[in-house]
Amino acid sequence: SWGTRQLFQSLGIWDELAADAAPIRHLHVSQVASFGATRVSHRDYGVDALGYVLPNRVLGKALYTRLESVKNLSLFAPAKFTDLAQEKDCVAVTIANAEGERTLRTRLLVGADGARSPVRTALNIHAEIHDYEQKAVVTTITPGRAHADTAYERFTPDGPLAILPRTGDRCAVVWTLPSDQADAYCELPKAQFLEAVQAPFGFRLGRLSDVGERMRYPLLRLVCNKPYAQRAVLVGNAGHNLHPAAAQGFNLAMRDIAVLAQLLADAAAKNADVGNSELIRLWHEARHADQRRVSDFTDRIVRIFSNHVPGLGIARSLGLVGLELLPTIKHDMSRRSMGLAMQWQPIPSKAKP
Repeated sequence: SWGTRQLFQSLGIWDELAADAAPIRHLHVSQVASFGATRVSHRDYGVDALGYVLPNRVLGKALYTRLESVKNLSLFAPAKFTDLAQEKDCVAVTIANAEGERTLRTRLLVGADGARSPVRTALNIHAEIHDYEQKAVVTTITPGRAHADTAYERFTPDGPLAILPRTGDRCAVVWTLPSDQADAYCELPKAQFLEAVQAPFGFRLGRLSDVGERMRYPLLRLVCNKPYAQRAVLVGNAGHNLHPAAAQGFNLAMRDIAVLAQLLADAAAKNADVGNSELIRLWHEARHADQRRVSDFTDRIVRIFSNHVPGLGIARSLGLVGLELLPTIKHDMSRRSMGLAMQWQPIPSKAKP
């Protein structure tokens, strides 16, 4: 999102990412076999782009390079978390790597290890989990016409189909389908898969061709109402895993991390205990409403648009038309999706962990 770009700029790494970041300047949302659509343009918000499509490997490389340059950081990677013990003034974390096991002690443990988080399990933090019984099929295609920096979200009864701009003449495809259907589509010959995508999407980008490697990911909703414990917090998918329908999971995680980093920097600048319960409480209070709002909003989109209930298609179409006719509501939703409702603050360089 635009807000996440602002965060990367404050960290001084956006310039390393920009060349591989395809801007989304326009958004087109519609429904298969139905009237009604809504459109969003970056010009309406005075920003260069609504968001960006960025390869994960590019982001990972830039962040890892930055980690290696931090002088007061000890990096253990690759390594595997195996156990933890909560002590009075710290958390003792056991990790294993090629050299064997070792125990690290920290005043604050941040669990950022994904939806099936072993750290969350070890901390006995409860998570509400709903299996959507869907998988996201992810690949790339070449459109017959230039994508013009436009992202398309096409809702079908089986799940949303997103076609997103990539750098050059390529597009990314993220197609949510029932699990069995997703598995079958990944095994189709390329020509048949392209026909399957073309059928619900239409010819907005001309004839689609040249499909890349197809990958699939199971989808679930995970919510921790209390994503923290003594001297420990959960961020990202470890604390809230979202359906990709609104493309908000990564950006929500970045907001979690940005607020936590700011609180830690402020505490360190004052020589305060960075794992104290008051800091953890402040972080949770600052993030809980945003986490719940985005998680509920994404879940509602999936439940409303991904079903075959008779008559509901007309209601969905009217909803899309309503967004066009009620610009105040659309404007507020778009600002939140772009991360513009949050002010980004640079982390003081003088602060030490």
